[in-house]
Amino acid sequence: MTSGRSITIRLGVGQIIGWGSSFYLPAILAVPISRSLGIETADFFWTFTLSLLVSGLLGPQVGRAIDRLGGRAVLPLGSAAFALGLLLLSVSTNQTMLVGAWLLIGVGGSMGNYDSAFATAVSFFGEKSNRVIAGITVFAGFSSTISWPLTSYLEQTIGWQQAVFFWALMHLVIGLPLNLSIPKVARKEVPDITGAIRKVIKNRFRFDLLLVIFALIFALEGFIVSSVNTTLPFLLGELGASSQVALLAATILGPSQVLARVVILLPGTFMTPMRVAAVSIAAHPLGVLLIWAFGVNGLIPFVILHGIGVGLNPFIRGSLPLLFFGPERFGQRQGYIMMLSKLVSALSPTLLTLLVLTNPQVGIATTFSLGVGAMALLVWLSAIHKVRTRAAVDPSAASSLEG
Repeated sequence: MTSGRSITIRLGVGQIIGWGSSFYLPAILAVPISRSLGIETADFFWTFTLSLLVSGLLGPQVGRAIDRLGGRAVLPLGSAAFALGLLLLSVSTNQTMLVGAWLLIGVGGSMGNYDSAFATAVSFFGEKSNRVIAGITVFAGFSSTISWPLTSYLEQTIGWQQAVFFWALMHLVIGLPLNLSIPKVARKEVPDITGAIRKVIKNRFRFDLLLVIFALIFALEGFIVSSVNTTLPFLLGELGASSQVALLAATILGPSQVLARVVILLPGTFMTPMRVAAVSIAAHPLGVLLIWAFGVNGLIPFVILHGIGVGLNPFIRGSLPLLFFGPERFGQRQGYIMMLSKLVSALSPTLLTLLVLTNPQVGIATTFSLGVGAMALLVWLSAIHKVRTRAAVDPSAASSLEG
C-alpha cells in the first residue's frame, strides 16, 4: 500500500526544486544574466516566455504518458531535462545558448511541475487524491520563500553561473533520486484521445462545453496569478504604494499563500473542491474592491486576499477536474484543460505591464474583470454539479446545462 504522506513528501520536495529553478529564477537572475550576455532584459523574458509555452504545449502528451506508465517513468526525465537545461544556462555565453537552455527547462517543467505531480498522485489514489494534491501545493508554496533569498545570496557571493549550477545540482542529487523512488504502477492502455477531446473530433470540432468551461476558468485565473505575482511590486508602486509598503506586501504574499493551503489540509468536510474554488476565484476581485474603496490603505488587504486566491489556485487545478471527470485519463485531460492557461500565463506579465504603464487603474480593472468572469463560469459549473448530484440516476438530466 502506497503511503499518501510518502508520495506527498516526494512530489512536494520536487515542486520546491522545480519551481525554484524555473518560474522563480528570472525574478533574481534576469538582470545579471542579460547583462553578462549583452542582451536586453526584455529579450531574456521573451526566452523565458518561450519556455512556458513549450511546457504548456507538451502537457497533454506528458499527462498521457503518466496515465499509461505512472510518474516513476516520467518525472525522472523531467529532473534530467531540468538539470541539462540549467547546466546549459550556467555556461551560456550567447542568446542561442540561452534559448536552448530555456527550451530544455520548459521540457523539464512539463514533466516535473504541478500537473505532472497531480497526475502522479491520481494514478495512486484516484478519487481520494485531494488531500495529497493539497499537501503537494503546501510544499510548493515555499518555493519562492526558499528560492528567492537563496538564489539572490548565491548570485551575490559566487555569481549567477554558480547559482544556476547549484539548482542543476539540486535536481540531480535530490529531485532525481526522489522521483526514482516513486513506486511503479501497472502499465495501462490509454487511447490517444481523451473522452472529451474525442467528442470534439466526432462532432466536427463542436467543443465539449464542460471542457471549455474548465479551460476558460483556468486561463482567466492563470492570467491573474501569473501577471500579478510577477509584477506585484511594480503594480503596487503604480497604484500609489511607497517602496516600504511594496516590500511589506511582497513579504506578506508568500505566507498568505501557504496559510491558505494549510487550511484546506485541516480535518473536516466544509472545504469541498467547489467551496475552495469559490474562495480562490473570489479573493482577487474582492481585494481590488478594497483598493477602490480605501485607496492606498487597501493595498495590504488586497495582497493578502490575492495571496489566498493564488495559494488555493493549484489545488482547484487538480481537484475540480477530478470532481467532474474522475481519475480516468486524468493526466492527458489535465494537459488539454491547462494548455490554454499556460499559454495565457506565459504572455500575461508583459500584457499587464503594458496596461499598467498606460493606466494603473485600467490594469487592475482588467484583472478584476477577468476574476468576475471566472466567478461567473464557476457559478455555471456549480449549477452543473448540483444537477449531476440530484439526477445521478438519470444522466440525461444534466445535459441541459452541459450542452
